[in-house]
Amino acid sequence: MLQDIVEGFFESVGWGVGGAVVAAAVLIGAPRAKPLAKGAIKGYLAATQRVREAAAEASESFQDIYAEAKHEYESQLHREQAGEAEAEAPAPRTIPIETSGETA
Repeated sequence: MLQDIVEGFFESVGWGVGGAVVAAAVLIGAPRAKPLAKGAIKGYLAATQRVREAAAEASESFQDIYAEAKHEYESQLHREQAGEAEAEAPAPRTIPIETSGETA
């Protein structure tokens, strides 16, 4: 527990120091740092766009698979119900027709 607190403290201090260094670099070396910062931001935006596209494709693929599975399940269910109804239906009644042995 104490180890978690110490690690959390140093991690937050690390973020704070890192943020201060970045802020100082931007303020002091703004003319040189601006293109680097813009490049980093553009890279971040491109990466997030690719992640969004990949997530959308994965979601669409999953929806397609779900729809196919649902259709197959419902088709199988209807076939089973039709088979049960056919098995429960009474056999058609046949009426014997008697014919006389006479020919015209």
